[in-house]
Amino acid sequence: MKFLFKHKVKKIFSLIIFSSLILLIFLDKTYISTDSKIFDFLAKDYPSSVVQSYMESQKKWWWVSYVITPIMIGIKVLLVAFCLNFVKIISEKLEQVKFRDILTIVLMAEFVFVIAGFYKFFNFYLIETDYTLETLQTYYPLSLINFKDAISTEKWLAYPLQLCNVFELFYWGILAWGIWELADKKISYIKSLGYVALTYGIGLLFWVGVVCFLILSVSY
Repeated sequence: MKFLFKHKVKKIFSLIIFSSLILLIFLDKTYISTDSKIFDFLAKDYPSSVVQSYMESQKKWWWVSYVITPIMIGIKVLLVAFCLNFVKIISEKLEQVKFRDILTIVLMAEFVFVIAGFYKFFNFYLIETDYTLETLQTYYPLSLINFKDAISTEKWLAYPLQLCNVFELFYWGILAWGIWELADKKISYIKSLGYVALTYGIGLLFWVGVVCFLILSVSY
């Protein structure tokens, strides 16, 4: 599987992921987060003149999300790779691993969330067609957030519940597989998964803590 770490393969993977992101943004804006859905959502709290002004500004700055989303994903990939890079300290079998190879693993794993994005699109486009923008914002495919009312109604729990999803499990699995490959399979897959937990897992836990703290600060 070493061919995955070749420069041309990295370029192709990057192109596929970022092209898919652009396509997802287009599909969402065109078919899911439509003007009528946004208008109905905002009209509940703001005068129609304010909502209309907002809608006009959205049309003017339509291109912003196409620029910001890939940048945000790029930053996320770099941060996850930075966390995983600490495996070189944990295991001597990974001391010679290059950061760019770890970056490739994270980029490959990110494709899992692209699939989640398409899942969400088809769910609202074909199945749950009678939705509100609020439902759209809180929903995450195959996650505990979909059982939020049965678990808890606390706002700060929304983000952790979103993270508890099937796609996140696959993401961890691919990261662990990548570390296992980079170690030339000299460590067990279970140990590789443990390294992911000690690096990316701790970083993720810190991030969740920050997000929950900010939500609590705003809410109370």
